[in-house]
Amino acid sequence: MKLKHLITSLALGFAAISASATPLDALTGNLNIKLTGLTTESNRSAGSNESTWGVGNITSISGTGGQQWYAGASDGSYLYYMIYGIADQNIVFDSTTGKFSIYNIGATGGAGDGQIHLDIYRSNVNLLELTSNYNASPSQRTGFDSFSLFAGMEKYLEVVFGTGKQLVDVEGGTNPNADERLATLTQTATSATLPAAGEGQFFGDVVGGTAAAQWNTNGQFGHDLDGKFTLSTNGANFGSGTCSPAEVANNTCFTGLINDPIRANKVPEPGSLALLGLGFAGLAGLRRRKAAK
Repeated sequence: MKLKHLITSLALGFAAISASATPLDALTGNLNIKLTGLTTESNRSAGSNESTWGVGNITSISGTGGQQWYAGASDGSYLYYMIYGIADQNIVFDSTTGKFSIYNIGATGGAGDGQIHLDIYRSNVNLLELTSNYNASPSQRTGFDSFSLFAGMEKYLEVVFGTGKQLVDVEGGTNPNADERLATLTQTATSATLPAAGEGQFFGDVVGGTAAAQWNTNGQFGHDLDGKFTLSTNGANFGSGTCSPAEVANNTCFTGLINDPIRANKVPEPGSLALLGLGFAGLAGLRRRKAAK
């Protein structure tokens, strides 16, 4: 087989593989991240004004050019997260729609540092409590920023929420003096407390983690992540969760289910860039040798 045909065959083969399964480290460019999760208002951080927190997993990441990463299937890795430090800044009821506009900021007091956090962990372990059974327990929280299921896992990304989604200073509500333009998480829900149905949105900024350099691109309106999610009830009568109606009512279970996409932009890891450079160098050498003949 001629070298040109061999290179073409290899390129087509690699293209087919990358279109069906892209390793996490190989993802680049504009990406769409799908997630599921569990939220609760129980077992909050002692001494702080935290109102809500949760845990969950990232199910898939897709991008341009056929990139597709699936948890566990593409490269054997899984991504999990803990979201915490959510405090209510103001809650405004709309009598016209019958819904609540909820404006959140970072929790203070106790272990709270005034920021909403999203910590993402990477592992080769499939945690069924988060990927299919949805029966993790709030009692598994071991600290303001820790959950027992994630002990010993690589902290892949550390994210904090930034301002920018809320552009208007709203009147009234539980805190009429609040400036909602400072809110870093905005929600619209059927209830001011869980269980509830609704939606939320946020901007996220990468501040740490082993993959921080790849994801800290400010490619989403000056932020690193542009998140939107839906909220529903985690109960046997309401969704795919395992909470009973009684557990939902008394918050002894994770009572909220969240899902939906987050947009981000990712650059190649340094190792991938080095390999790409070696590949180009090799091709250049091949051309020189061919020209010298």
